Amino acid sequence: MIIFVLIVAGFCFFLCTNLLVNNKILHVTSSLFFGLITLISVILIIANFHNHFGMHKVTETKSSVLVSNSKDINMLLNQPIGTSGKDNVVIYKTNVNQKKPLHTSTDQTKNYIVQDDTNAKLVTKTTKWQYKNDNYKLWFNFAQKPTHYRTVNYFYVPKDWLNLTVKQAKALPTVMKKIQSQSNNAGQQQAMQQAAQAFVKNEVMKGMQNNPNMTDKDKNLLIKQSTAKFKQQAKQQAMQKMLPTVKKELAKIK
Repeated sequence: MIIFVLIVAGFCFFLCTNLLVNNKILHVTSSLFFGLITLISVILIIANFHNHFGMHKVTETKSSVLVSNSKDINMLLNQPIGTSGKDNVVIYKTNVNQKKPLHTSTDQTKNYIVQDDTNAKLVTKTTKWQYKNDNYKLWFNFAQKPTHYRTVNYFYVPKDWLNLTVKQAKALPTVMKKIQSQSNNAGQQQAMQQAAQAFVKNEVMKGMQNNPNMTDKDKNLLIKQSTAKFKQQAKQQAMQKMLPTVKKELAKIK
């Protein structure tokens, strides 16, 4: 609407200053009137563009679950941008079946990674300039549409998650292999095998108590599932023990 008023007032100002020269009073008053309307329209449009006149900030909050970028270890990836090292793009997933990870924007976006929560989640707060009411929208909507102001992403992850750069993530398998080779010995391997056998035996006994008529097929399936369960638990426990050393080694990689 304001642009339409500007065009009409400007056109009328032009006509009044050029065609109504024979009637001095009408010429002066009409020129001043339409000139003032034109000037006010220009000022309001400039104020709308530069100072968001008629608008206010509205923040929308969205929360979603976070899952690890890796199936083997809990991690969140980020990629520093620029020369200062303060800004970064976070690479993340919100679904275990997600093949291609998502990443945060570089346009007026700030990312914060908070490692003190029990559940991994992403809280996104998006702030936009929107018109205060329908009257302001009617007058200025053609001058400026509601615009994005900024987005703040809060990545809440447990303390046992790794917060790695892409370069560190690529080096992770090598670092873990090095640490494992230094810590593994024949005694530990034997103890692990004995613990695995005891765990599987205990799971089979529980299964047979719950189902006395268990067939050999069911028993073999239970053994397979119990073995996989033990390996997963052992892997998680081993990772918990290695975590401080892994973090220390990865911190050397910039």
